[in-house]
Amino acid sequence: MKNNNSAAAAVTESIMNAITWKHTGKMKGMISLSTSVLLNKYCQERQKNPDSVCSHCYAQHMAGKLYKGLKEKLAKNTDLLTREVIPVEWWPILNTLFFRLEAFGDLNNVIQLQNYFNFAKRNPYTTFTLWTKNTFILFQAEKAGAQKPKNIIIIESSPFVNVQVKKTHKWVDKTFTVLDKSHKDDKRINCGARHCLTCLKCYKKRTTSEIFELLK
Repeated sequence: MKNNNSAAAAVTESIMNAITWKHTGKMKGMISLSTSVLLNKYCQERQKNPDSVCSHCYAQHMAGKLYKGLKEKLAKNTDLLTREVIPVEWWPILNTLFFRLEAFGDLNNVIQLQNYFNFAKRNPYTTFTLWTKNTFILFQAEKAGAQKPKNIIIIESSPFVNVQVKKTHKWVDKTFTVLDKSHKDDKRINCGARHCLTCLKCYKKRTTSEIFELLK
């Protein structure tokens, strides 16, 4: 990317348009930046496995069948975030305490992860939380010399229902496991899926490091 004012302004505007400012349900009040699950080859491969969490993916249903506008937006986001590393100074400055990375998709490559790191560096007073099942990309990024900012919380999600995942990389702060309805009385369930802003277990480091949610 050529470092000039017009290019920087255009990219910053694209990022602002890429952000989802209005969520519903448990995410109401949160702000996020996501890519398309439909264009993520790792997500699509896992969806073929009926034991995978991805076979129950709500994002696949929402972006693929319910909302055409969301599908188009997430496709544009995927191109924006995975093609080139965006310089730190081109990222917008936010006025928010908490920000979710990947409310609908997952990491595609190292470029995307570096972009999220740069976003966090631009906003040191915002806590960013990133969910991912593709922790192999963390290893690739570390090998390439990337350094995780202190204001990013990385949550490693288990790819399988009822299988608790263990942290596989030093950058992982928390784990997230989905349990099916046969575990509805499991005392480990601590994600009520009601309202993220009144819970914040995933958005603060000094809470539990293991999150369990009941399959919807």
